[in-house]
Amino acid sequence: MTEKIGFIGLGLMGSRMAAHLMSADNEVVLYNRTRARAEMVAGASASVAATPRELGGKARLVFMMLTGPEAIDTVLWGEQGLVGAGSRCEIVINMSTVPPAYNRVLAGRLLAKGVTLLEAPVSGSTDAAAAGSLVILTGGDAVRLETVSPYLLAMGKKMVHCGEVGQATSMKMVINLLLGIMLSGLGEAVTLGEKCGFTAAEVLDTVLAGPLGCGFFQAKADMMKQGDYPAGFPVKHMVKDLGFIGKTAAEAQATLPLGRTVRELYEQAMALGLENDDFAAIKQVFEG
Repeated sequence: MTEKIGFIGLGLMGSRMAAHLMSADNEVVLYNRTRARAEMVAGASASVAATPRELGGKARLVFMMLTGPEAIDTVLWGEQGLVGAGSRCEIVINMSTVPPAYNRVLAGRLLAKGVTLLEAPVSGSTDAAAAGSLVILTGGDAVRLETVSPYLLAMGKKMVHCGEVGQATSMKMVINLLLGIMLSGLGEAVTLGEKCGFTAAEVLDTVLAGPLGCGFFQAKADMMKQGDYPAGFPVKHMVKDLGFIGKTAAEAQATLPLGRTVRELYEQAMALGLENDDFAAIKQVFEG
């Protein structure tokens, strides 16, 4: 019998990820706060639930790709929440970026309802989500993760098991901290080059020709050359994640001097009205 899979959250990343589940001959039920968005993604390949409660009545496995704890709490525990009366849901796979402590508490709350929480945040951009080449960081029960691995690998090229619940989101904090630091550094360096009389293209072509020519910088180079920043990962999401990173560092008793500075820079980008631009738009903070 075909497994019926639920997928909740069809934003920039979720819509692309759900498309891979749908194209892998799975029976998929979608839910999004904006129903029109869910219907657009579903097409003829998936069905659409009117509420999380309706989706939970149909699917044993449910994947979530939401903006953060508030959205997750609404989906799970709201008036029409996923795990209310009549729910068939047994496993929730949280692919959202949230603080590790939040997932640890959530795991206990769900277990009290007879539901297992697995975590599977992703490393990669919207392009990687569209290509199915995300790296998926997993946390939680290894046996349960094995049962959902075919679905995760439909969305990504590699799974990395980080340990118990909380550890995958901890690794996600590590990765996003480094991304924020690296891109701020690139933006500042390119702006210095421009002040010295070079074009952004000349600076970036020189940087990418040497040992700094990594895939991440290459993916952002055209944006900085053209001064146009279509959102693969918006500034507002980086600011949110840097807040989560700060909380994680405090719990782990880690000092993040660069992390604090980078968060201030991205908050300046927000103040410039760049919240919906790709986080490569951090370069504009250095241009003033």
